[in-house]
Amino acid sequence: MSDAVSALKNVVLMQERLDVVRREILEISSRLGRLNDKVGGLELRIVRMETLIEAASRGAGSLPQIEGQ
Repeated sequence: MSDAVSALKNVVLMQERLDVVRREILEISSRLGRLNDKVGGLELRIVRMETLIEAASRGAGSLPQIEGQ
């Protein structure tokens, strides 16, 4: 009988730990999504800057301006 109670207690403890891990995974997933959005924005800005540099190195007449300047 005590083995059954001990086993049930272990199952309950494992379930609680699993719930904690699930919450942590959801938080990590959310953070990863936000990070991915930021990286995508940075990639676009880098491409724009590379385009400006290439155009300047070719001696293009009027160059587009980088945002915020």
